Amino acid sequence: MIIVPDDPGADSPLEYLKASVTRVFDGDGFMADVWNPMRNAWVSGIPFRFAFIDAPEMGQPAGEDARDFLAALILGKTLRLDPIGKESSGYLPVDSYKRLLCMGYLTQQMEAGPVAYYLNGECYTGTARRPRPVARNIELEMLVNGWAWKLEQYAFEREEEYAAAQQDARRNRRGIWASDNPEPPWLFKRRQRQDKRRCLGQGRLI
Repeated sequence: MIIVPDDPGADSPLEYLKASVTRVFDGDGFMADVWNPMRNAWVSGIPFRFAFIDAPEMGQPAGEDARDFLAALILGKTLRLDPIGKESSGYLPVDSYKRLLCMGYLTQQMEAGPVAYYLNGECYTGTARRPRPVARNIELEMLVNGWAWKLEQYAFEREEEYAAAQQDARRNRRGIWASDNPEPPWLFKRRQRQDKRRCLGQGRLI
């Protein structure tokens, strides 16, 4: 695994969510319990989707692999989730499936020893001399390890950085890029809808 150290910034805890991941649906969606600091209690069963990546659908080749990679990364762990509003939703951080859109960060102890990491557009290998906590960008880790695409439909501040991570994975044939022409999930879903309409149309003619 290639990790992606990142600095999420020092925003107020009221501006981001503390979430404990309880289930991973696929390579970009999950469920979590969320800490409510106003009530001093956890709110359970909140669905989330990462805002700027798109992983293979579960019906696609590598869909299960992408889900399993994300699950190994975040399941049972506590994340910082920054809500992301988009123009298409009136800048509310909610998609059409009522999932909260977010960027996710995992702060975890990095043990001493060999480590592979992606920083400033380059992959490196090295040795951590001592254990220390490292904040990591989950979306970028999915991209650079080859288990997701950068979303093409939206422009965002870190778009070039995300594109470079995807290109690095493609150049090195990691994950989905082990295949020559993996089908992006948005094209897969469009084809599924077209096939469904075609079948319904044929049914009406019988």
